[in-house]
Amino acid sequence: MGKTRKILLTLVIVGAAGALASVGVFSAFSSTTSNPGNNFAAGTVTVGDNDSDAAAYDVSNGKPGSTDERCIKVTYSGSLSSTLTLYRSGFTGGTGLDDYVDLAITKGTGDQANCSDFAGSTSVYAGELDAFPASFGSGLSLTNGPGNAAWNQNDAVTYRVSATLQDDNNAQGLSAGTHSFTWEARNN
Repeated sequence: MGKTRKILLTLVIVGAAGALASVGVFSAFSSTTSNPGNNFAAGTVTVGDNDSDAAAYDVSNGKPGSTDERCIKVTYSGSLSSTLTLYRSGFTGGTGLDDYVDLAITKGTGDQANCSDFAGSTSVYAGELDAFPASFGSGLSLTNGPGNAAWNQNDAVTYRVSATLQDDNNAQGLSAGTHSFTWEARNN
């Protein structure tokens, strides 16, 4: 046998062995599993009120004992359980009357802004306007209707906000400056 023939025969044998090996690779056992339908959706934290962006009180030319009040229904409509905190902004302008305004906030029920159908006697705050918390961290923690700290979807509470000018001669001619109240929800 010639050298060329031996090389060709060797190549044929190696090729046949390779072909058999490749058939073995394609006929291996296999199995799979999967976890279909993966999804991720975020919940919501949503709080609103019925005040139509109106001030809780607006007194001009007040005298000792002058009082103004408004009822505000706060409703939580988010999907995540949350806590609710009430605080005020800083004063814009003003000359120090906030030291002479007594603020009372009472928790109850009702739908009318003029408080004609308000029912409730749970005090949330009673003190001077200048001492009312001015940040979320120091704000008033509010409970829902049944008294739970966690607010859930469709929880609603009406708050009567009442401001009264003290009978103090030092209050003459002063103003409190504009400010707002913020009802802030944060999920638990």
